[in-house]
Amino acid sequence: MNYTPYSSNKKGNSVFYIIIIIALALIAIVAFIGLSNMNKDDMTDKPKDNISDNLENSQNNSEEYNSNDSSYNNSDNNSSNIISDIIPDTPKDNMPNITPSTPTNDDVKNEPYQKSYTMPISGDILKDFSDTALQFSQTYGDMRLHPAVDIACKEGTLIGALTNGKVISVEESATLGNVLTIDHGDGLIVKYAAIKDSKVKAGDTVKSGDLIGALGTIPCECNDQSHLHIEATENGKPISVLKFFN
Repeated sequence: MNYTPYSSNKKGNSVFYIIIIIALALIAIVAFIGLSNMNKDDMTDKPKDNISDNLENSQNNSEEYNSNDSSYNNSDNNSSNIISDIIPDTPKDNMPNITPSTPTNDDVKNEPYQKSYTMPISGDILKDFSDTALQFSQTYGDMRLHPAVDIACKEGTLIGALTNGKVISVEESATLGNVLTIDHGDGLIVKYAAIKDSKVKAGDTVKSGDLIGALGTIPCECNDQSHLHIEATENGKPISVLKFFN
């Protein structure tokens, strides 16, 4: 083949373009490598700096809290002051006594006492209490007041105390026979007539229902059916013992 000047020029231009393309490719490769290295440095160096900074900050913070900083100590003092305001520091000697107290004899005496009452005997009421209306007397054959309660029962029947009390006297009476008088407290005085074989004496204390003796005979009502004659006064005023049994 024969080369002409045109073909030679064309060949020279092709070589020139190839060299430029290769140069540009090298420049692009170098630039890419440089950018890659820069990104690696950013990915590695910066986090290390941040981690080290965070560690330094945490150490500094811990040193601040562990130090005898006045502001930190003041916060503790303030919190303790608030707690002491809510729960005052009471000396041990001044602490209230929460041990349950044992009642004393005085406390027992001051407690209200509920009395219990027992019918001295069981039987029918022959004569009820009457301090205003007259009632007929079989023994005297006339009408008269009867400030007592007569309860029918056989001679020898055991008699019990109406309620708690103290024996005042055991005396013989011409009209009522052997009379046993008991102070039952609260101004209540009761005479039990007629009692034989008395089981108590003056000064003795009795409880409700305690045996005080047996039924005898009563001279002023000897013609009436056998019965227990009970006279009672409350603060000096005659009353019926049946009031305690509704």
